[in-house]
Amino acid sequence: MESVELTISVPAAIADSGAGERARTLLVLDALRTEKMTWRAAASALNVAPDRLLELARVYGIATVRYDSADLKQDLATLAKLESGHMSGA
Repeated sequence: MESVELTISVPAAIADSGAGERARTLLVLDALRTEKMTWRAAASALNVAPDRLLELARVYGIATVRYDSADLKQDLATLAKLESGHMSGA
């Protein structure tokens, strides 16, 4: 994956030895949140295992499961079919 180097200014109070790594992590997590990166690409960019990426996402409040109204409608339709016996034996 191609990368670029960024230079940013931050208040001195937050500029400790881990600030650069936190900024990089937050940029990648934001790209993940906005779906500009896949989970696989984000894990690779951060050089972490997928389970570690899930933990980072959880810590920073990023949804690890996306379940929208279309999913719910499909699940309710499937449930209705199951309850009416249309999918028995499937």
